[in-house]
Amino acid sequence: MPIGRKAHAKPMPLSGGIAMFGGVLIVSMMYAEWDSLVVAVISGGVLLVGVGAVDDWFKAQRREFPVSPRLIVQGLATIIAFALDIRFRGISTGWLGGDEGQMVLFPLWLSFIATVLWILGLTNMMNFLDGADGLAGGVTTISATTLFFIAWLTGQSQTALMAAILVGATLAFLRFNFHPAQLFMGDAGSAFLGYTLALLGLEGAMKGATLVSLTVTVLALGLPVVDTLQVMVSRLRAGLPVYKADRRHVHHRLLSKGLTTRQTVVVLYVVSFLFSLTSVCLFLFL
Repeated sequence: MPIGRKAHAKPMPLSGGIAMFGGVLIVSMMYAEWDSLVVAVISGGVLLVGVGAVDDWFKAQRREFPVSPRLIVQGLATIIAFALDIRFRGISTGWLGGDEGQMVLFPLWLSFIATVLWILGLTNMMNFLDGADGLAGGVTTISATTLFFIAWLTGQSQTALMAAILVGATLAFLRFNFHPAQLFMGDAGSAFLGYTLALLGLEGAMKGATLVSLTVTVLALGLPVVDTLQVMVSRLRAGLPVYKADRRHVHHRLLSKGLTTRQTVVVLYVVSFLFSLTSVCLFLFL
């Protein structure tokens, strides 16, 4: 419903996230091996899409769904991934991960904390970014394409396949979501996209456990990370709770400067592409 901070003018369906998850599920069942990555994406996705669909139903009734059930379910999805050994394992002491570096393995508690912060953080960052037609879907497409190339170049065929499947799902969704949108992804979609990107990052570029691999992954997902950080700093400086929703996100700022929705989204696509290009260049030349 077009209420509060919502910028659209008429009621919109929120089932795009369910459709994207369905596409990922069907194609994964057809072509992917059921290893830990696929099991984590699908099982965690069922939880996140399920609670997100309930949240979206509340929105359709002009009601607010409590935050705590969503966080609990996100936590369960993260624990599933960690239990399936999709996690931060450690980091190389070498600046570029060369022969002079040694691998320092994290103790279990530190590995768990780092993994939880990464997955929960990116899951919610994508939700924050979903504020303009085509923005979250397009940024996910660019980021997942970057992770696909990195996984492909390092011979991680399963991670590359899952990244390609995610690209296909988001491109199909963008056919109906680019401005003027006919369909929204809802919280079900944004949470699933963020969660899946987080897992692809952990199992792909970040598996090298070097400073470069960490930087490459963060840059591949650069726009939601930078957007969330600037919002948190802005709210802290204004004396506001960091979790309180407002119009301080980068797309809101561009819209307030007079850009149209299409112009705003295209500008942020370019920014996301530049982040991804920098990520690939670092990966190839360092």
